[in-house]
Amino acid sequence: MSDFITQPGWEKPLAMLTQRHDVIAIRLYDPLEMELPDLGLLTIQDAETSEQLLVDTHDKGFRSRFAAAVTQREEELHEAFAYAGVDVLEISTEDDIVDALFRFSEMRRMSGRGAAGAAPGRGMQ
Repeated sequence: MSDFITQPGWEKPLAMLTQRHDVIAIRLYDPLEMELPDLGLLTIQDAETSEQLLVDTHDKGFRSRFAAAVTQREEELHEAFAYAGVDVLEISTEDDIVDALFRFSEMRRMSGRGAAGAAPGRGMQ
């Protein structure tokens, strides 16, 4: 269970783990990490390092670069999950966790094991 916002390289040990075990990656994410709203000047703080950055979310160019970075991160993340061969449950901070877990387990049950990349509300990836 992670937000999987980290340095690359974790997919290889995860792939090794899947050779002997049924592994499910549970990814927690905040929708604000996916699309930056136009809120003007904001101070953003890294929860792990406490580093702060002042950003102008009104700047269309900044929001465009942010969106491109998110798209690239999402593509790389899904490629890493596919490489590792794991099923993925993606849970938003806005989701009902019990409902998301139930839907995910039902998808896995109906498919025999579950298709890699299954995510509630997003279909199979």
